[in-house]
Amino acid sequence: MRSDHTEESRFERFLHWAEGEEADQGSEEAEDPERAEFVEYLEYIDSHEPMDFGAYRLMRMRERAAKGIPQPAVPGHHAVVEQRAVRAGGRKRGYRPGTLKKLVHVYRILSVCVTMVLMLTLLLVVLSMPRFGDPEAPAINEVSQRYLEKGVEETGAVNAVAGMILDYRAFDTFGESTVLFAAAMSVVLLLRKTGKEDGQTAPCDSVLAQMGRLILPAVMMFGVYVVLNGHLSPGGGFSGGTVLGCGLILCSMILGSEEMERLLPPRRITAVTVTCLLAYGLMKGYSFFTGANHLGWEVPKGTPGAIFSAGFILPLNICVGIIVACTMYTFFTLFSQKEG
Repeated sequence: MRSDHTEESRFERFLHWAEGEEADQGSEEAEDPERAEFVEYLEYIDSHEPMDFGAYRLMRMRERAAKGIPQPAVPGHHAVVEQRAVRAGGRKRGYRPGTLKKLVHVYRILSVCVTMVLMLTLLLVVLSMPRFGDPEAPAINEVSQRYLEKGVEETGAVNAVAGMILDYRAFDTFGESTVLFAAAMSVVLLLRKTGKEDGQTAPCDSVLAQMGRLILPAVMMFGVYVVLNGHLSPGGGFSGGTVLGCGLILCSMILGSEEMERLLPPRRITAVTVTCLLAYGLMKGYSFFTGANHLGWEVPKGTPGAIFSAGFILPLNICVGIIVACTMYTFFTLFSQKEG
């Protein structure tokens, strides 16, 4: 009897039996005890709930649907919950439909309470802070006095803020610029579209375009002025770069994204940003590699108040301004493509 199946594997025979075809009466296959045991096992599986034999039951239900055979009754959700409750707790517990709604209500109340506690904590912290301009404040110490008294002499910058962030704390500013570049590259990886025709924005209305062409030169000139005079007056790379970034966005709205991408392709913007970061790192990195003693060489400070003064602060401002402008323009371009 088993010799008839020598050329057929056990798995293939099981699949053949699982199709549900009836064997001919009196044949050796119908009298095969292995087949009878397998069919009995299938009937046992079909008589149990689908949560225990989900994959197999799904296959059987598809076979029945294909053959037009009525589906057997499946225990409802409440019955399954009750059966599992009996197994887990040893006694029958009914399903309560309002339980989830009550839990959500409790979570909302807890979230409001936690928010109120955090708000009160923050308010107490703010109230305990010293008043603005208080001479006894922790911020009024010998460090700030050193910045004000020796800033022009040591940095050559008339603007004390520029001397602080681009000389005394230049490495912090380098980290901030690196964060901007990393954020821009992350947005590029997430939102950039590969198709050339996708996400293109058309030029704006003719009236707005004419007004934009009149305003654009003034915006760009003001941004360049703020960047170049950052060591002499309020301004610098961050504020001037923001103005330049707005100018690039305005130019993109006037010309359209397709024409603007031809003038300033993404590869060029990335290359310029990376070059500015490398230049920044080279100009200020030597201080950290030489133990802050500059190997006995001091950068010429120039005449305080002149445009070419303050050592590396002017080129550092230019690098920061370009990085900020490119980052703003990159964000606008990618998000406008996403909306398109």
